[in-house]
Amino acid sequence: MTKPSVMLALALALSSTFACGKKGEETANPEDAGGKTAEEVQADIEKAKQEAKVSQLIELANKDLSNGRYVAAAKLADEALGENPDNADAYAILGASRWRAGDFEGSNEAYRKSLSIDDKNYGAALGLARNLQTAGKHVEAAALQDKLLAEDPEQLDPRLIKLWSYYAMCDADKAVKTVDEIFPRMGKDDPLLPLIQAYAAFVRPLEGKGPLCEVKGDKGSSTLELNLTYGLKYSGAVVGGEYSPVIFLETREEAVIDANLAKTLKLKELAKYKPPGAEQDVPIVLIPSVKFGKLEITNIPATVQPLEAYTEATGGETPGVILGRQAMHGLGTVTFDFPGHSLEVAKEAPAGPADGEIELPMLMLSMHVAHAPVVPVSIDGSDHRFFAYLGFTYGSGLSVTRKHYLKSGHLPREIDPPDDPDAGLKMVYVDRFSLGDKDMVGTSGLVLVNEPADPTLDLFLRNTAFEVGGHINLNMLQTWRVSFAFGQGKVFIKPS
Repeated sequence: MTKPSVMLALALALSSTFACGKKGEETANPEDAGGKTAEEVQADIEKAKQEAKVSQLIELANKDLSNGRYVAAAKLADEALGENPDNADAYAILGASRWRAGDFEGSNEAYRKSLSIDDKNYGAALGLARNLQTAGKHVEAAALQDKLLAEDPEQLDPRLIKLWSYYAMCDADKAVKTVDEIFPRMGKDDPLLPLIQAYAAFVRPLEGKGPLCEVKGDKGSSTLELNLTYGLKYSGAVVGGEYSPVIFLETREEAVIDANLAKTLKLKELAKYKPPGAEQDVPIVLIPSVKFGKLEITNIPATVQPLEAYTEATGGETPGVILGRQAMHGLGTVTFDFPGHSLEVAKEAPAGPADGEIELPMLMLSMHVAHAPVVPVSIDGSDHRFFAYLGFTYGSGLSVTRKHYLKSGHLPREIDPPDDPDAGLKMVYVDRFSLGDKDMVGTSGLVLVNEPADPTLDLFLRNTAFEVGGHINLNMLQTWRVSFAFGQGKVFIKPS
């Protein structure tokens, strides 16, 4: 019920009270109160008061959310649920507040509770869809918007949700249809307009080109190298019949093929487009095949750009292709066996962890032009759990923000003064850390004492509103076997 309707109900209930009888009478004539007894009228008054209070709490909570005060918003939402346990809006606010706090599971639970009460709750449907996309469940995220669009076909946000998912799944036909529905409903001053225009320019020439990023074969393997300095994973592959190094870079969206290799393969230019933030247009092509042993990814959309700048990072040979999230999402499993220097790819995702593996939820926080894989971790036996960026480049095993280091049971004096005041770094030793239910041996650590902690975490917080509490760095990953299942939102880790 909206705030005006609540106040109207309250006014009507109060007016019926005054009409119950003459001044001084203790009882009311049911016929004078529309057939209601004095007790029923009083119950209506109390209900209207309660609804008015809940409405006011929801309004205040929304204001706190919009101003970044997510803790206060959550408290107000809890207070509203104390008055009315079946208020869908209060659960939607809890979902948004918990997301901002980095509580992914709690956010999902609150959003789903909201939708169980009101399956067309706008905030919950959009929030849960964002969560689903973060966990790689793009089909479910897109389908969730259909109920909102059935209610109001002119809404913009549900279409944006669908576009993000179709783009990630490399479904150009549905993406083109969606952008054509978005443009008439999007204002010229909308800050997302340049991004939508770039997406449209990329997918239009791909419309009708058949299945994109299609996987053929069950499994494949190749060699694997990890460059710690640049933070790059690369493997050997056959690209359109030519052997070449291939970089795996899930933090970007689209694939890239080296200009010289594209020329050698005589790839047809489909169109030109300007990537977000770029100064020049680049050609768009379809890579016919990238093959790893007996498995190949076919019909991969890619931009054509010179990749000589990566030559030093890939052992002195210019890489032929960079595979982004679009191509990698089509694979059921991508396994990087860093100690064994081997890559394994599979069409299907694993049914569960293999012997000695740890299964963790993995979120892909997305700014649409860049992504960050994050997993839950805890340190030093603390019950406090936070998400950490998986695969960062600090020269330690772990790095933790000051806030989450203190929440994990440490004292401010342990990190004061910092060892590097300018960079805001304090060297520590983490006695042990936990991935899921698995306790790991101690490792070198850095506490990021500044606020913001570092540019990368700050960038993702400002653009995704999800708090990440640190990094699991490549120094740690190089000792593990790591299997990404992007479509399941999971990662499987086997420590050495």
